[in-house]
Amino acid sequence: MSKIEHYKLTDVSENHKKLILNWRNAEHIRKNMFDEHVITEEEHTRWFENLKTDKMIIGKILLYKGLPIGFVNFTDLDYKNNKGYWGFYIGERKAPKGSGKAMALLALDYVFEEFKLRKLCSQIFEFNEISIRYHLKIGFSEEGRLKQHIFRNNRYYDVIEMALFREDWEQIEGKLLEELEGTYVEAN
Repeated sequence: MSKIEHYKLTDVSENHKKLILNWRNAEHIRKNMFDEHVITEEEHTRWFENLKTDKMIIGKILLYKGLPIGFVNFTDLDYKNNKGYWGFYIGERKAPKGSGKAMALLALDYVFEEFKLRKLCSQIFEFNEISIRYHLKIGFSEEGRLKQHIFRNNRYYDVIEMALFREDWEQIEGKLLEELEGTYVEAN
């Protein structure tokens, strides 16, 4: 099993720009994004500059033993209401088992502790069952459904609205860490 000490979140830098573009354009990532077209360098440069300058967006790289394997961002940060959205992906196909759980542990601690958010939201395509299960596993719950919200592949798809409150995260965080570390034992 992976150990949380092997993982770290770090700030996005210019060195990550090309790598993030490659991840964003990878089929396994792109198929679950709201805008699924292949992103040009020009589009990516505008997006990347916005990531660096917009105070309502925070981007982080997930490192495993010092190597970048994933990306997480927090958007629409609303400090008045203490809420925001997140998006993420493990970009490296050969990332170790447990990397998604490690990302959740680090990213959710970061946003709830550093920024004192009380609520983190996510929007997920109805067909992205892996992401829906992942969100449920890390404590998110479904808050609603945007019916026939996004047109793709000649049809409209629903988007699932999910959210996690800080107090719910505090209840599940320890269990997830034990699972990642291989020390979790199911109570009878």
